[in-house]
Amino acid sequence: MADFKGAQEMYVDQLRVFTGAKPTDAIVIHKTAGFHTAQDVAAYFAVTPLMTSSHYVVGLDGDVVQCVREDDGAAANCCLETGHDGYWDKFGGRNLNLFTISIEHVDPALDNGTPLTAAQRSASFTLVSDICKRHGITSERIKTHQSIAPGSRARCPGNYPLDELRSFIASEGKISVTKGTPLGWYDDGTTLTSPDGVRVVLGFRTFILNNKWDHTDTPLREETKCAPLEASNPNIGNGQEQLFRMSRLCWREDTNAVYKSWIGAELDFWRTKGEPANPGQSV
Repeated sequence: MADFKGAQEMYVDQLRVFTGAKPTDAIVIHKTAGFHTAQDVAAYFAVTPLMTSSHYVVGLDGDVVQCVREDDGAAANCCLETGHDGYWDKFGGRNLNLFTISIEHVDPALDNGTPLTAAQRSASFTLVSDICKRHGITSERIKTHQSIAPGSRARCPGNYPLDELRSFIASEGKISVTKGTPLGWYDDGTTLTSPDGVRVVLGFRTFILNNKWDHTDTPLREETKCAPLEASNPNIGNGQEQLFRMSRLCWREDTNAVYKSWIGAELDFWRTKGEPANPGQSV
């Protein structure tokens, strides 16, 4: 069974790993500078004469492939170079693969300049968060390959959003309520995507970006049609709704307005009146 729930298992041969190293001091983020799928990278690790490997590979489509078990060391990090992060000095020049969990991210560009897709970003943040929780790794111990080899790996992991990842990990269990893109979410200019990969678009996206929003109030699913929009106040008419963990956003057809509905009023109506006669339908 994979260490991370949902990961596809494509393990390299045990001769290609550092068996029993238990490398849980830090996490090292990489990009591939080539390849198009996580499975292609895993297949390469299985046969390359360079004997390189990483624990996980995260694909552009959000697929997560595990190549090395977390109990063993992978072969993704080589030698310290001049200008390296001083954090690594505490290991006294020993092989850093014995102490680190490595995560590759597919980037077909040779300069690692391709932005993470929403699905890749969500999968990466979720994977790293899970590893940190299970092994007690703090956000400060999430590093880049460049921090080890600033000369030969200056572009690894390229434009990976490391500061956002660290903020997301550090905020786990805390609440951030701010305007703009909520902590740990991703906005590409037209679509706002939660850490769970659920999309928020159009007026609902604009509402969240322009109002202080609790980053833990994530969408349960994408928007749906609803007629009537409020059973407790049917005069409002029809529209669209999007349900979140703690909120409900609505869009009125008649006024083209987005607003946060009174969840308590709707809940009280259905508790006293019974099941809805005309529930919302998927768009």
